[in-house]
Amino acid sequence: MKTLFIHIFLFTVVSASAQSYNSLLIPDTLSKNANVVCRYNELRIEIKEPGKAKIYRKNVNTILNEAGDRYSFFFTQYDKFNDINDIDGTLYDAMGKQLKNVKKKDIEDLSGNDDISLMVDTRFKAHSFYYRSYPYTVEYEEEKILNGVFDLPDWYPQQSNTMGVQYCKLVVVTPKDLDIRYKQFNYPGTPVITEEKDQKVYTWELKNLPAKVSEQYQPSWREILPSVIVAPTSFEIQGYKGEMSSWENFGMFINSLLKGRDIMPDAIKQKVHELTDGITDKKEKVKVLYNFLQQNTRYISVQLGIGGWQPFDANYVYTKRYGDCKALSNYMVALLKEAGINANYVLIKAGDDAEDIITDFPSNQFNHATVCVPINKDTMWLECTSQTVSAGYQGNFTGNRHALLIDDKGGHIISTTVYKASDNTQIRRITSAIDETGKLTAAIDTHYTCLQQDELHGKINHLSKDKLLESLKKDIDLPDYDVTSFNYDEKKSEKPAIDEQLQLIANNYASVSGKRIFVTPDILNRNTIKLKTEDQRKYDIDYPSSFTDKDTVSIKIPDGYNIESMPKDVIINNKFGDYEIHFKVDADNINCTRLYRRSEGRFPPSDYTELAKFYDSMYKADRSRIVFIKKEG
Repeated sequence: MKTLFIHIFLFTVVSASAQSYNSLLIPDTLSKNANVVCRYNELRIEIKEPGKAKIYRKNVNTILNEAGDRYSFFFTQYDKFNDINDIDGTLYDAMGKQLKNVKKKDIEDLSGNDDISLMVDTRFKAHSFYYRSYPYTVEYEEEKILNGVFDLPDWYPQQSNTMGVQYCKLVVVTPKDLDIRYKQFNYPGTPVITEEKDQKVYTWELKNLPAKVSEQYQPSWREILPSVIVAPTSFEIQGYKGEMSSWENFGMFINSLLKGRDIMPDAIKQKVHELTDGITDKKEKVKVLYNFLQQNTRYISVQLGIGGWQPFDANYVYTKRYGDCKALSNYMVALLKEAGINANYVLIKAGDDAEDIITDFPSNQFNHATVCVPINKDTMWLECTSQTVSAGYQGNFTGNRHALLIDDKGGHIISTTVYKASDNTQIRRITSAIDETGKLTAAIDTHYTCLQQDELHGKINHLSKDKLLESLKKDIDLPDYDVTSFNYDEKKSEKPAIDEQLQLIANNYASVSGKRIFVTPDILNRNTIKLKTEDQRKYDIDYPSSFTDKDTVSIKIPDGYNIESMPKDVIINNKFGDYEIHFKVDADNINCTRLYRRSEGRFPPSDYTELAKFYDSMYKADRSRIVFIKKEG
């Protein structure tokens, strides 16, 4: 009887588990438009004291198709501040039947070193069941100990718009006398706060979140999907204590990590004076010392222990001739200080696509350090990890966002450089000819500035001539073409520019039909698209990156041909920008001038129809054609 009871009990437990992860039980409202459904998500943060916390995660995802496979992987990092106590993973089939289970010892262990890292103590645990019979379910549990409560994990219950969510919760447990701060995004209501003995418990819960359909030029998903970020008021890490109740306090902690790290040997001090003592203009001094840094150091990531936040000292960089962003920025500040120039160490969230920091929530939101040099009413920025970027230029990497400037009084939120449409230009002149077979021969001169030269700057400074040519032969939107010659001239400044000269031949560029030749005069800037029709637009229009494109195209009329028809001029001016295209006959040539100036901005959903019409008009105008007809006789 006892044995029978045990068998019945085990059968009941297994059956209940299988039933709970049975994919047939997922409501249609959650699988619609979804690649994955999160069946259960729990993040539990237990803060024991300012220097110690325990993190527990449980995540159960049902993968519906191949596009959802990326949500089946387990990946976590650990170092001296993050100890992994336990990991458990389980794979279930479509009916919720358990197929496989793995423990911590079965999880692959990976080094955090990469091509730009010399020394890091970060390692990773990674795992995949590599199962591809859809739908299937993966369950992972993880427990970590944080030795230092400086960074707490954020809660993103709906990790993308293609994820439906059945149930998720965040629980934060703290001692009653330890304050935490939190900020909610798109969360209905407030957390449930309870007290248990000497602890305070905060709980957030969400259920039945459907997947969302993306819209063109919508705001980032961070603005749309629910999330909660949590940060301590007081913290401790590797013996360093700090507060982040304000940016001033946070900056004081960072400043304490910088203290005494600007001391340099006499040899480098003498070099600074040798380079700058004869220069009276402060900006020129900055440029000279920045050039010295670029020529004598290189970027290598070195992150050991507190070194993930504290820079190696200036003498280390001078001796080794390398450093990470923190060490190089600290070294640059020290060089400038020796020359009598005040400069500031700055924390920032860098990256071409990085989202701006949340300025009203002091916390560690940064991934990069750079340098700010106040000069009169101007500000000069120095990107110390690059050996090629111009002094004073930030580009898409750190421009147009907020940052935290560090000084003796703490931290201060500041704005970085905003690049306008008049800064980000692409001015192109094309002199071309079409023969009777439709072959195009063209000489192309293009002047790129600021954000419009960023990608090209990277290529010409990091690719060989052969690789550059290979790139040119792939990147131009023309059929069957060959680049016969090319040249670049880079002009460094706070608003850098690149001049490009190309010679190319494109076979069959023009369409030949009987006695007619059809030519699209907008040769290289037909990058406009048609926007999808959206009858019920939900989200604001987030229209990014102002710029100006201007093309002047001269097309020689083919010998033996006349003009049969030309497109009409088009002029459009609205809140999204300006577009003009004009056509004019000049002796044996047709000249086409095209101007497109885009205006960055945030617009209500009701403006989308106007934006779509604007794109449709540009799309048609960019593809309008000139028709040449063969002369009679």
